[in-house]
Amino acid sequence: MEEQLTIKEVVYRDMDTLIMAKVNKNESIDINDLIDISSYLAASLFRERWKQKGELNEEEINVVLGSVGDFCHDHFGEHFTQEDFDKIVKIAQLLLQKPTFDTDSKDFFDEIIKADS
Repeated sequence: MEEQLTIKEVVYRDMDTLIMAKVNKNESIDINDLIDISSYLAASLFRERWKQKGELNEEEINVVLGSVGDFCHDHFGEHFTQEDFDKIVKIAQLLLQKPTFDTDSKDFFDEIIKADS
């Protein structure tokens, strides 16, 4: 029987995967890359939860955003600021408002993950 991962574990696993894929392609990552990846991941997790339950409550939103913020702080320390976190929150919200979000996010993640740049 497969063990269910917590939201924090999913966020950390997916952020590690995406950041390492980006680093392996470009050999570096800047704060804007981190904000973009974090925003798309948060928005994607919100969308998945919405698809599963037909709703998304404030606690779930806070857990996702808190986990993303914790990951960024744990891995980027003082280079990740409150202003950066606020950008992630705003961008994730804007992404979800786009009617093409599902396709856009798939393309975004595929571009990072594909082996050759």
